[in-house]
Amino acid sequence: MENTAYATPRTVPCPICQMPVDTQNCQYVAQRDGRPYFFCAEGCRQAFLSQGCCAKRPKGWWGRYLERLGRANQQSFGAAGPKCH
Repeated sequence: MENTAYATPRTVPCPICQMPVDTQNCQYVAQRDGRPYFFCAEGCRQAFLSQGCCAKRPKGWWGRYLERLGRANQQSFGAAGPKCH
């Protein structure tokens, strides 16, 4: 019996790498909590299945900015960070 509780659009992003995946012709599919997940490759599918809960969401522009800022601070000031006096 097929679960039709979730309407699936024609193209969805792969939950691991965000690459567009055609849901009509996809050969890499996994189910979690009754919801289908579509993948671009077997490696992405295996990474998803090995994770305990949901796939890691991609960072937005603010998260990427803070990550870059943290790396720049560590490169400039070391692991201890900047010191006032």
